[in-house]
Amino acid sequence: MNKYIYVGCLLFISACFGCESDKLDVLNYGTIEGQVLDGESYQPLSGVMISTTPASITLLTDAEGRFSIPKVKEGDIEVNLKRKDYIANSLKVAVYENEVTTMNFLIFKDYNETGNISIYDPVPGNGAVDQHLAITLKWNVEGKKAGVELLYSIYLFESNSTVQNLLSEDVILKEVVTDNLKPNTTYYWYVVAKHEGNRVANSPTWTFKTGEK
Repeated sequence: MNKYIYVGCLLFISACFGCESDKLDVLNYGTIEGQVLDGESYQPLSGVMISTTPASITLLTDAEGRFSIPKVKEGDIEVNLKRKDYIANSLKVAVYENEVTTMNFLIFKDYNETGNISIYDPVPGNGAVDQHLAITLKWNVEGKKAGVELLYSIYLFESNSTVQNLLSEDVILKEVVTDNLKPNTTYYWYVVAKHEGNRVANSPTWTFKTGEK
């Protein structure tokens, strides 16, 4: 009789632990580290407010423009940057379990003489996959004042790259062709608008992934 009671208790305890384990969500975390630079001088910027979407913590860059965000959930995270007299910017980065994602970030001074310019509507769409190894990047612009002529510089770089390559500079049209892309690779890109040599707006950082060919 006692043996049956003992076995029954073990089964009950095991079932309870099983129920509790079903309620626990296993979360994987990584770390984001980076440095924020002035988009014109490439000098480090202190006091830049850093936040993430989804939200984790909010902090400021140090005297060298550096920051570190520990314990960030694995997946695609948007890093948001704000500083007085600068145009706010955001960059989507990939966070992996137990790994450190390192990026350099550029933000540009806000001259605010050309209107409230917004660069939007990327082609390919943000997060697009299976893209060709030679594609045309396109975007739209709104909010500029009448008579303001803009030139565009386009930056393109691979996932987790610390170097943001200048794909094309002082483009008049709102599109640029890029080729010789690597297969099965995630790329990030953004557009900077200039007026009379001054940077007046920059787009969010968009991403796409190439296919096999």
